[in-house]
Amino acid sequence: MTLSNPALSRARVRVSVCGLAYTIPWQPAGAWIDQVDNLSTLASRFAAPEIRDRLADRLWHYPETAAELRAESLRLVSEATGRRWWEAVRLMKTSVQHEMLGRLVLAGVDPWERSIGEWCAATYATCVKGADQKERLKFDFRMSVPPVGHEDAWDDDGDDPAAIEASLAGLFGTN
Repeated sequence: MTLSNPALSRARVRVSVCGLAYTIPWQPAGAWIDQVDNLSTLASRFAAPEIRDRLADRLWHYPETAAELRAESLRLVSEATGRRWWEAVRLMKTSVQHEMLGRLVLAGVDPWERSIGEWCAATYATCVKGADQKERLKFDFRMSVPPVGHEDAWDDDGDDPAAIEASLAGLFGTN
């Protein structure tokens, strides 16, 4: 059975870097969060040791491997969370801030029992809980802005920055 929402999936994920295809087993949210600062090499972090050795060999011999590994790692984050990678990374980093982590723990959300998609959804829900429409729209907009150097990725999913800006201006009465 294939789930339509990747955030609920606990299936293995297929990865391909410089002609090396492999699968990564499901990892709990805690494992993803533990590796969030290694974003460029995430697709290798969850790979079997022999795959990591082969990737290291490719990195040594083929300079383009680093760029492919980074691109595949970013794709992997998006696939595992059902969100744009930068949104997922922001939610992961937000989730371990003391107050947020406390709220998630008090809500009974365990990062070692939940998928990274579920963890990101719980973090998002906690962030917007009690927010009015304006606050939520501002939060969503801040989340949606790609990091410097990745602005072209913004409209990969059909978002139009100009349309979003016009919508915000209308909402806040600044047009």
